[in-house]
Amino acid sequence: MRAKIANFGLAKTGHNAVTTHIVGTQGYIAPEYLADGLVTTKMDVFAYGVVLLELVSGREAADEAGEPLWADAEDRVFRGRDERLVARVAAWMDPALAGQTCPPGSVASVVSVAKACLHKDPSKRPSMVDVAYTLSKADEHFADYSGESVSVDGSGEIAAR
Repeated sequence: MRAKIANFGLAKTGHNAVTTHIVGTQGYIAPEYLADGLVTTKMDVFAYGVVLLELVSGREAADEAGEPLWADAEDRVFRGRDERLVARVAAWMDPALAGQTCPPGSVASVVSVAKACLHKDPSKRPSMVDVAYTLSKADEHFADYSGESVSVDGSGEIAAR
């Protein structure tokens, strides 16, 4: 039951590909496709950012009203000062994740990657190679976390005792 990150470099754009219509699940489809019909490999990066948000929040890509999860994250997590990100993530994340003594700083790292994946401008989204590398480095950074006496104070800072 341990998720693995892989290189998503299998998705390619090319001159030989003929795409007339993309079918996708609501909440995962990149805004540039909805607006302009633009098809690129960065659509997969966007969808992966949504998957990361689902893992962190414990919620689905779109709610019953059709509102995308990434829009809620923009309103409640991504906006504001970066030094308060850990506190906003701790308040937004799935309580089951918090109950597993998952370090909020680690979760904030994943949310930062998701934020980059969800950039409105596809050219500013990272490649999946960069995403996988960043997440693997974040995993190494928090591998020694023991979960003992860690709390998030009011400023969003992690305090270990």
